[in-house]
Amino acid sequence: MNGIAGANLSTFSTWAALILTGILTGTLVSRWSALERTPGPRSEGLLLGAAAAAVVAWFAHVGALIGNAASDPLLTAFVPVETSPGFRLAVLWGTLPGGALTLAVSLLVVATLMTVSRGGDRLRFVCVMAATALAALLLAVWFAPEPNALPTRVPVFVQAPSAALAPLAALLALVALIACVAAAIAGALPSKPLLLSAWIAATAALAGEQLARSELGIGPRDGVLLGSASSGLALWLLTGALLHRRILGFLLRGPITPATTARSRAANAAHAGAALMVVSFALHALAARSTVSVGPGATVEVTDAFRRPWQLANQGVSRFDAEGMDILSVAIESRDSRGTLRLLAPSIQDPHRSDGGHLENTISRRASATNALQSMRVLLQEVDSLDVARVRITFLPVPILWPLGVALLVLSAMLSAVDERRSRQPTG
Repeated sequence: MNGIAGANLSTFSTWAALILTGILTGTLVSRWSALERTPGPRSEGLLLGAAAAAVVAWFAHVGALIGNAASDPLLTAFVPVETSPGFRLAVLWGTLPGGALTLAVSLLVVATLMTVSRGGDRLRFVCVMAATALAALLLAVWFAPEPNALPTRVPVFVQAPSAALAPLAALLALVALIACVAAAIAGALPSKPLLLSAWIAATAALAGEQLARSELGIGPRDGVLLGSASSGLALWLLTGALLHRRILGFLLRGPITPATTARSRAANAAHAGAALMVVSFALHALAARSTVSVGPGATVEVTDAFRRPWQLANQGVSRFDAEGMDILSVAIESRDSRGTLRLLAPSIQDPHRSDGGHLENTISRRASATNALQSMRVLLQEVDSLDVARVRITFLPVPILWPLGVALLVLSAMLSAVDERRSRQPTG
C-alpha cells in the first residue's frame, strides 16, 4: 500500500472516498435493524460526498491519461509502450486497481441516483452498495502500484480494440448485477430493465473477448475479462439465467408471473441464441489444430475440420522496424480442396521501451480466412535464421453459429424492451 506522501489529486480523492465510504457503511450497518427505511440526511450527505470524491479521483486519472500520460501512476506501472489515448484509458478498467476504482465510482453514483421502488428499504440498499464500494476502494488502494514500478509485459487490453472494450462491458454488467442484488436484499423487486442491461453488457463483453482471442495469439487460459479465462462466460451465463423467471424468483426473490405472448417470443429467441452460442463453444473441441514448419517456397499439407486437405506455401518472410517495435511477418498462401487461393500474413510484433529495452512478451496477430462453414486461423510462432516459419493452423467448424446466436440475443432484448414499455402503459 502506498503512503500519502507525494500523492497527487487522484490519490487524495481516492483516500477521501475511502474514508467517507467507510464512515457511511459503518453508520448504515449500525442502523440495519432500525425501523426507518431511508437513510438520514447525514447518511445521504456522506453518500454524496463519497461519490463526489470518487468521481474526482476517477476524472483525475482520465485527465492525466488523455493529457500528460507520463504523470499517471497506473499507466506507467502497467503499460510499457506508447499508445493512443483510447488504449491508455483502458487501464481504468483493464487493471485490478483501475477496475476496482471504476467499480467503486459506479456503485456510489448508482447508489446516489437510483431509487428503490415497490416497497424496498433504501437504507439497506445503500448499505449494500456502500459496503461493496468500500471493498472495491480497499482493493484499489491496496494494489495501487509503487511510484517507481516499471512494467515488463505488454497487457492484453492495449493490443486490440476488442480487448480494451471487453473489460469495460464486463465491469458495467457487474455494476448492474450488484445493484440488482442490493435491491433484492433491500426487499425490492429486481428491476427487469437493469437485469436486461447487465445481460446485454455481459454479452458484449463475451463477444469482445472472443474477437480478441480470434485476432491475437493469446492462449486459451490467458485472462481477458476480470483476470480469468472463464469469468466472462460465467458472468454471461449468470446474467442470462437471472432473466429466467423461475431462476430469478429462486435467487433474487423475484416474482414468478405468467409470460405474455411477447415475453414468450423474447424467451424463445433468447433460448435459441444461447443454445447456438453454447454449441459454438462446444464445437471448439472439434477444431482441427496442427503446427507445421514451412521453409521458403516450400509447401505443406494440413487437414481441416472436415478432413479435407489444404496446401500451405511459404511465400516469404519480412522483417522491418515500425514505431516502437520490430515486426516479423510471413506470407502464407493457402489452397483449399477446391483450388481457392488466399494469401494470409500473420505477424509477431516485438515492442520495446523508449530506452530500447525489450519486454518479456511479444504481440502475435493471427491471420484468418472465414466462410459460413469454417474459419481458418494462422498464428506465426517463430522464424529461424533460414526463414523457416513455424505456424499454428486452427480450423474452427461452423463459425456462423456465433453471430447468429448474438443476433437472436439482440432480437430477444428488443422484444423484451418493447414488452416492458407496453406493460408500463396504462390500460383502458
